[in-house]
Parts: sequence; C-alpha cells; structure tokens
Amino acid sequence: MISDLDDTIRQVLVREGGIAPSQIDISFDTPNREWSAGISRPTINCYLFDIRENLKLKQQGQQLARQDDDRIVRRSTPLLYDLTYLVTAWTRAVEDEHRLLWRVLQTLVRFTVLPAGMLQGALREHPVAIHTSVARPDSVLKSPGEFWTALENQLKPSLSYTVILATERETIPAGPPLAMPPVVAVGTTGASGTGATDQPAASDDERQPIWFGGTIRDGAGAPLAGASIAIDGHGAAVRSDAAGRFRLQIDQPGRYTLVVQADGRSRRHEIDISFPRFDVTLE
Repeated sequence: MISDLDDTIRQVLVREGGIAPSQIDISFDTPNREWSAGISRPTINCYLFDIRENLKLKQQGQQLARQDDDRIVRRSTPLLYDLTYLVTAWTRAVEDEHRLLWRVLQTLVRFTVLPAGMLQGALREHPVAIHTSVARPDSVLKSPGEFWTALENQLKPSLSYTVILATERETIPAGPPLAMPPVVAVGTTGASGTGATDQPAASDDERQPIWFGGTIRDGAGAPLAGASIAIDGHGAAVRSDAAGRFRLQIDQPGRYTLVVQADGRSRRHEIDISFPRFDVTLE
C-alpha cells in the first residue's frame, strides 16, 4: 500500500506539476549525507517521516456492506492513518532549489483529495476518498534541526505532506442477502428521485435499512470509476465501481446531502428519500 502511495505521489508531481523525469529525479530514499552526496541532477525527495492513527476522524460502530457474492456483512468503520512525508528539493543553486520546492507546493496544494485517475495499485480499491494536506502548522516535525543532525546532513527547507489512508477491519456475516433496488443513471448536476409508493408503511420494529444507488458519469456521459460518494455526516464514503455504479445505505427516510468527489473536484446534491425502496437520479 505504501509503495502504491509513493507511485501515486510521483504521478501527481509528473503529470500535474510538470516535473520531467528526464530532467528531475523524484526519490523516496532517506535524505542522509550519504544519499545527498550521490545526487547528480536536481532531485525532489519525499521521505516518509511518520505514520500514526488519525484520532480526529475516527468513527465508532459498524456498517452493513454487500459483497460480490450478495452476502451482507457487518464491517467496522475503517481505521484511518496519517502518513506524513518530508518533501525537500536538492539542486546546485539555492535559487533553483527554491523554485523547485515552490512548484511542488503549488502542485500538492491543488489536490485535497488524490485524483482517482492517478491512484496506483491497491489504492484504486481504497474504501474511502484519500484526503491530503500540505505545509500545515501542526506538522509532526517539531525540531527540524534535530532531524537533520540525526541524518548528519545540512538543514534544508521542507514541506510536510500528509496523506490519510484507511485500512479495513474484519467483517462479520449479517444474515441473508437483502433485496436491492434497481440502479438508475446519475449525472453531475441537479437531483431527483422516485419511491415505491405502493408499499405500506413499516413499523419501527419491521423497518429495514434503506439502500439506494446510481451511476456516476463524467461530462461526456461515460461511467466514472473511482469517484467518492458519501452522505454528509453519515458514515464513510464508497467508491463507484468500474461501471460507475455505487450503493449507499441509510437508517431511515429523510432529507440528505450527497457529496460526490472526483479528480480533485467536489459537488453536493440535496436528495429527499421518502420510501423504504428508493432510486436516486442526479442529472
């Protein structure tokens, strides 16, 4: 997973930051004196400095999820971890070092969520959107001088770049498969929905979870895979599959805000779910 994150960061810097691999190296090695002595051309170093659980975003409880074999399981909410990189630029001239470091900052700050199209390896199946932050004042690196002294290297200006990754916990069978409503197309603006009006109201004891779903499409109308979809304030996000489809679950009817994120952009859609079986269409 970490190596896939390294490859993803490399993709962001190359494709969005204009970093030409033929001219500038991107390294994830420890930036100690021995390493820096072997540099032969401008280099961006992204050193994984710290890994720790994110307690601010930690959620308790369990969620119901449908597996590929139609079994319904209970899954504890994912554990979230902050992976913090120390990003530095290495050139012969100080002016070039500052220009390169500023270009890296301008690139990373554009993406508070890693674009789905650039995710590498196992990150393509990541259960939630991958959020990031850069150059935060509460960085885990409190004493830069001590850090560089430990590496026996010169003090360098650096950026702290934090990526939040999730890891799934074990699943528990939750009973027989549940009937799912049909999926309808989902676009990018507006919202409408239809409910099964011929169904009698269920009592509190008989009420079952409400599932709804749809298909996320790009501006050309093609299914959009890897988009993040969540109900604001109600659990973790899910990702659209290879066909752009997604499913979400809520406890009871009501008015909700659907949050869709893809390629670094985010949209919010107000939906009103009034019946136990519900299809949502975003046009």
